[in-house]
Order: sequence, then structure tokens, then C-alpha cells
Amino acid sequence: MRILFIRHAQSTNNLLWEQTGSSDGRSSDPMLTELGIKQSLALCNHLERYLYPEGNSQIQKPDRIYLYSSLMWRSLQTAQPIAEKMDLKILGLRDLHEVGGVYLKDPETDLNIGLPGKKPNELQITFPRLQFIEELDQGGWYNAPFETDEQAHLRAKRVIHWLMERHGGSADAVVMISHGAFFNYFMTELLGMTTPYQGWFVVNNTGVTRVDVDSEGKYIIFVNRIDHLPVEWVS
Repeated sequence: MRILFIRHAQSTNNLLWEQTGSSDGRSSDPMLTELGIKQSLALCNHLERYLYPEGNSQIQKPDRIYLYSSLMWRSLQTAQPIAEKMDLKILGLRDLHEVGGVYLKDPETDLNIGLPGKKPNELQITFPRLQFIEELDQGGWYNAPFETDEQAHLRAKRVIHWLMERHGGSADAVVMISHGAFFNYFMTELLGMTTPYQGWFVVNNTGVTRVDVDSEGKYIIFVNRIDHLPVEWVS
């Protein structure tokens, strides 16, 4: 199994933080910025070279390519051009969402409050290639409290187990469009790193990480590749 874990393109929340250093005024489910749309198209045009680099005869083409995405708007926007260019379904996997889930801070209590998220039928109207992996709450795909750190670790373990059950031992390529913080939980669980640990995997918008998994182990081929982006588009 060949895994490409890709962080979504720049969102309005990313831009807000970049400009102000604050989350005040953030959206619970932001969309891509103009730069983010450019990044997503650049990623799409370069993706096949990450899957199987040109001129490297040792890198076999995968038997099948599966495109999984978080159901957050920014991830689906990032996945859409890939799905169109490569004629793939966007396989919406709830567990790929960002750490914390869909939430906003209550100004009175200063607590993060979980929100329902977009309705599944609304998502499919905008993203017609989207196909849901599991049954979702029709009132909102997230519809849960704010996610704790412990719950995020358990979710990362669940995603890894799910991938191994469906693609382990295969020559499938699994492309996952997800989020920067969740990438850290995913990688630490995948590599068996115990908490508390010191450090953080820094991933840029549309940064690509490739991990190959076979019966003998897990191989980190590269982390946070962004050479599909001009320098001025890196965020």
C-alpha cells in the first residue's frame, strides 16, 4: 500500500492566522482562499509525479488509486480537481476531519462547542463526485462535541486500522486529503511514537507525505513535498 497524506490548500482560517496570529473570527468550516485554489490546481497537475516519479523504473504504478477526503469544505475543495483530472470518486471519510472537529468558541464560557457541520446532501450538490464511506447524520455530518486530545489519538488509530483492513497487503495507492494537526496524530500512531513526545511535523498547505507499507514495515519516502508550488505560493 502506498499512502499519500496531503494537507488541504490554504483556507480562510489559515490566512486569518497568518495575518493576525489569532483565531478570533475563525470559521467553523472555512473554504479555500484564492491562493488556496491556485495551490489545489498546482497539486493536481503534479500529483502523478508524487505517486510514481518519472524516470524511476523501481517505482511501480499502483493497481488502483483511491481518493479519500475529510468532509471539511477546504479538503473537499482540494480533492475536487484531483478527482476530475484522474476520473476518481471522492471517498468521504468522516474520521479524516481536523482535530477538534467542527466547532466555534462560546464567547461567554470561552469553551469550544461542537457544531453539526454541513448536511451530507449539501456537500454532494457542490461536490458531485463525493461518495460517503459510512452512513452520516443527515442533520450535519459532524454533529458531535468538541474532540479531545485523547479522542483524536483514538481516531488516528481507527483510521490506520481501517486502512490496513481495506488496503494492507495490496499495491493500492491511497491518497488522503486531510489536515495539518491530524497529520501529527496519524504519523505518531502509525510509527508507534508514545506520548508525551516533543516535536511536531510541520506540513504546508498541499504538502505531500508518502508512506509505503508492506509486510516488513513502514517506509517514510518523503514528508511535506511542496515542489509543485512556486515559492510565493507556499503557505
